[in-house]
Amino acid sequence: MTPMLADAIDIPVVLLAGVIVLAPLLAFNVFVEAFILKKCWRLPYRQLCVFALVANLWSLLAGIPTKILNAYLYDALLPADIPGYFAMYPLALAIGSLVYFAVTLLVEGGYALRWCRRNGLGLSAGVVWCGILFANLATYAVLAPLHYWMTQPGNEIKQFAKDTNWAAHPEQMFLFVDGTDGFLKAARLDGTGLRTIVPEPMADYLVSSNLSVCLFRGTNGNLYLYRQDLGKAQPVWKTSEQYLMNRVAFSPSGAHVAYVSEKNNHLTVVETTSGKETQLPESRLLGVSDPSVVWSVEEMRFYVKGTEGNREMKVTVGSDGTLNAEAIEGTNTLSTLPCYGRIGDGSWWGGSDWGVSYHQDATNDLEASSWPGLDSGLRIYRDVSGTNSRVLTVSVRPGLLHLAGFYFGDVAFAGTPDQCLFEANGYIYLLDIPRKQLGTLAKGDRFILLTPRYEKRLKN
Repeated sequence: MTPMLADAIDIPVVLLAGVIVLAPLLAFNVFVEAFILKKCWRLPYRQLCVFALVANLWSLLAGIPTKILNAYLYDALLPADIPGYFAMYPLALAIGSLVYFAVTLLVEGGYALRWCRRNGLGLSAGVVWCGILFANLATYAVLAPLHYWMTQPGNEIKQFAKDTNWAAHPEQMFLFVDGTDGFLKAARLDGTGLRTIVPEPMADYLVSSNLSVCLFRGTNGNLYLYRQDLGKAQPVWKTSEQYLMNRVAFSPSGAHVAYVSEKNNHLTVVETTSGKETQLPESRLLGVSDPSVVWSVEEMRFYVKGTEGNREMKVTVGSDGTLNAEAIEGTNTLSTLPCYGRIGDGSWWGGSDWGVSYHQDATNDLEASSWPGLDSGLRIYRDVSGTNSRVLTVSVRPGLLHLAGFYFGDVAFAGTPDQCLFEANGYIYLLDIPRKQLGTLAKGDRFILLTPRYEKRLKN
C-alpha cells in the first residue's frame, strides 16, 4: 500500500490525484513549514524538515475521522436541489476547510510541544503555537484553493433559472408524486396550474386521460382506486406481492378493476362499488405468461397479453359477474381505453419499493441517458453516423474521487429536442439544452407526461 503523506486537508486531493501528486504535496508541506518554523523557532532547517514530515503524518491520521465529520457537515449544510447545492457548495467547503485547518493546528501543535520537550529546546508554548499557526497559514493558503479546485462538482449548466416560464411548451402537463406529502399532483411545464389529482400517498399510478380515475399502488404495496366523483380511495387488492402497473387495469367508469396475481396464479376482476371479486385461474388464459392487462373502451371487456408466443386474450365480464376468456385471432387493432402511467419494460427493485425505469429517451438525433451508481448523472448526446457525440452533461460529483452526490433518475424530452425533464435527488427539473439553462419544476419524483410514451398498451 502506498502511504498517504500530507496535511489533513490533502486527503481528498491525495486520493483523487494519486501517487504522482503525493510527492509534490508532501515536499511542499515539509519545506514550506520548515522554512516558516526556522524563522519562528531559530532551529536548524534540516532538523525542522524531519519534524514537519512526522507532524504531517500525524495530521494525515487525524484527517481520516475529520473527513467523516465533514461528510456529515456537508450533508447538513448542502441543499438537496441542484441550484441550491451549487450556490451553497463554496461556503460549505470553506467551512470544511476551516475544520481541517483547526484539526491540523491541534494535532501538529500538540506534537510540536512534545517534540520540543523531548529534545530540551526550551521554547515557550506561545512561540511553539505561533510557529505552527504561521506555518500552516502559509501552506493552507495554497492547499485550500487546490482542495476546492480538485473536489468541486462538475457542472456544465450556465444558468440556474428561478422559474420555467421559458418552457417551449408551457401548457404541457406533467404528473408527479409530490416529495412532501406523497400525493399525485399535476402542473404545467411553465410551473403554473399546480393541483392535486389524488390526495393519498402513493408509490406508483395509472390515470385516465381526463385524470378523473386513478389506480395506484399505495406506500404499503396494496392496490387502490380513486375516483374524483367519490372523493376517496377504495382498497382493491391487499397483497405483499410485487407487481407493476402493467398487470392492473380499470374500466372506463372505474366501476371495475382487473389484476393478475402471479403468486396466486389467477386473474381477478373487482366490482369496486360492492367489492365483489371474480377470479379466473391463470391456466385458463391458455399459456399467457408475464401478462399485461389493458381495458377496452367497453365497460365489460378487457384484454390480456403475455410474452409466451405473444398470446392475446379477450376477457368479457358477464352480467352475472362471470369471466369468459377467449383467444384473439387475426391482426385487428384493439380499441383500448386511453390511460397513462408508470408502465413499460424496464423495471427496478429495491427493498420494499420498486417501479418502472425511464432512464433513456430520444428525439430526432438527440438521445438522453441517466445512469445510477457512483458516477450518476445525465448525459445528452447526438448520434452522428452511429457515433455518440456528447452535447451536455449534468452531474453533481463532489468530494472524494468526485463520487456522485445525487442519484439521477427518469428523463424525458418535453415535445422538443431542445428541452427535457429529468429527476434527480427528489426534484424534477426542466433543462434547456442549447442554452444550458436549468429550472426547478417541483419537489417530487416518478413523473409522467400525457404523451404516447406513457400511454398504456398491451406489452409487445
